[in-house]
Amino acid sequence: MNVVQKLIEADRVSPKLILVVGDGMTDIYIHGRLEDSCQEGCQKFVEKERVVVPGGAANAARSLKYWRTEVPAFYAYGPKGPIKTRFMDVSRCTFRHDNDYVDGNQSSIRQGVIDALRSSIPFDALLQPSAVLLSDYDKGMLTPEFIKEIVETCKRLGIPCVADVKRAPETYQGAILKGNVDWIERHRYSPDVLTRGEKQPIVDGYWFVGLSNPVPCVNHVGSGDCFAAHLTLALAHGFSLRDAAAIAHSAGRVYVQFPHNRPPRPDEIAEDMGSA
Repeated sequence: MNVVQKLIEADRVSPKLILVVGDGMTDIYIHGRLEDSCQEGCQKFVEKERVVVPGGAANAARSLKYWRTEVPAFYAYGPKGPIKTRFMDVSRCTFRHDNDYVDGNQSSIRQGVIDALRSSIPFDALLQPSAVLLSDYDKGMLTPEFIKEIVETCKRLGIPCVADVKRAPETYQGAILKGNVDWIERHRYSPDVLTRGEKQPIVDGYWFVGLSNPVPCVNHVGSGDCFAAHLTLALAHGFSLRDAAAIAHSAGRVYVQFPHNRPPRPDEIAEDMGSA
């Protein structure tokens, strides 16, 4: 039995409650063809199909769709959150349009997070969050003061708080940091878990974990969200950081083989880990 199979069994016997907090987005994929010219003297994109799926924090929460664990998410989404539109010619993105509009009033969402954490101390174990994921895209939902309050509350509850980081490391002091190569190059700081695309992630600046053989990549958009969600899930069940990162890496390897931010199934993740 590999570690994912152990997680599947733990999730079946004792499903958890994980809060995902951060910047929700909408990802739009417009499939069609790019033509060289039109009457206006510019290139023309002819649309054939449009697919709309959750992005950012919304994608992270959706990534755990096939687990029994409950994942209430707190973010501004849809018309109140950023929208990223990709124009796809076959499998190539020819152009991306970003609308970074965010509803300025997110105080009620922030209060909902704190209420959810405070109300869990601890009358009903079934309602007590087992972990929190901060999905930060620096779009306004996660202020430094709000992050600090969440991290400190998680410490009092004795539950993991994972931060998928975007800003300076001190912003997330006390959380478990998950960062990528671009982030580490900007901030010259080693996170607890460093993702490196298709390469093995590095844990605690030293341990290479997960599989190293490549898989075909259809769509990498949002794979970091998927990784962070599964990392948090495994930590919520008490798995070590190394095992949690290995599971998350396999979840990401499955994720990138499908289009449109498709969540990986637990059996697919277990099959990937068993392919070594």
